[in-house]
Amino acid sequence: MTIYFGENLKKLRKSKDLTQDALADFLGMSFQAISKWERGETYPDITMLPVIASFFGVTVDSLLGTDMIEKEKKINEYAKEYSRLWSEGKIKDVRDMLKSAVTEFPGNYDLLSKYLNALIHAQYDDEYLLSIKTEVNRVYDIVQNYCTVDSIRIWTKKLMCRYLRDLSLIEGSGVDIADAEKILEQMPIMQNTRDYEAMYMYPHDDEKRARACANGISEMLRLFGEIMNRKYKNFLDADGDISEAYINLVEKVMPDGDYGKSHYLMVINHHRLGVKKYVAGDEKSALEHFEKGLLLAKSYDESPDILVHTSTAVKGLRFDKTKAYRFWEGSFLEDMKDGLLNRPELSEEFKNSEEFRRIMEIN
Repeated sequence: MTIYFGENLKKLRKSKDLTQDALADFLGMSFQAISKWERGETYPDITMLPVIASFFGVTVDSLLGTDMIEKEKKINEYAKEYSRLWSEGKIKDVRDMLKSAVTEFPGNYDLLSKYLNALIHAQYDDEYLLSIKTEVNRVYDIVQNYCTVDSIRIWTKKLMCRYLRDLSLIEGSGVDIADAEKILEQMPIMQNTRDYEAMYMYPHDDEKRARACANGISEMLRLFGEIMNRKYKNFLDADGDISEAYINLVEKVMPDGDYGKSHYLMVINHHRLGVKKYVAGDEKSALEHFEKGLLLAKSYDESPDILVHTSTAVKGLRFDKTKAYRFWEGSFLEDMKDGLLNRPELSEEFKNSEEFRRIMEIN
């Protein structure tokens, strides 16, 4: 818990245009005592608190920052609830909860950026995306115009790019892809990101360098998989050799099966490769990849919220599942089962086969 007495005392003193010497004279203290109080090195005797509060015309609670402590506690509770609901895929609940949070704490840019994230991702139908346009612009403008934290500003730029891209696909939205491109040009290129640069920061500190490189490896594998997903949105357009190469690469780098950020991408690529094998007439291989994908989805559902990697290249790195990207609600396994059942490339005869029904019983 943060104590705000020193910070508040300094603000109150300056609001009355008093020096530390002058305040010390009024209170019958030394200026060194006032200086230590303001720096948070020491605190006044409890009997002095009413005297100081009375001098400035405030309450003792206000002087101590009790109200600020309660605000900090409430903000932390909102942030924890955001992580919990997001990890469960309850994005609409996140949005509604954070709408109340930013009404209560309109100047908290971390909550505002989280609210923007939930607002944009709560639904994907055209009517909804158009209906939130004013609110998205309002929140985005507040963060960009007043927030001084670069990481929050860049994240909201990313969110706005995605939102404008989706709007540009809706006829009559009044948004063109060029609107998103203008924001995109303001963002750092990949090699200027924190995760990339951190790998070069510690030439003489083996432990920090190893940790930074482990994080870089994990993030780069995920990004590579995401880029493939964007390039090959349609399963049949995908090059099966590339999906197989990605699976093999991740398995080589993380032989212990601790895929972390790339776990969901491994599932997708097994299913993508399975579809390619099926269309090519290799039903046996298709079933093998579908089964591997479902087993990986099951293991993700059952994994703890915090995974500590054991594979050599990423050893010791922590993966927090509650903060990870997800596109499904509820069970990942059930979502992947539904995806297979609705794949148009797979015939009804194949879906009704004994082997396919067997793997669909994985739970």
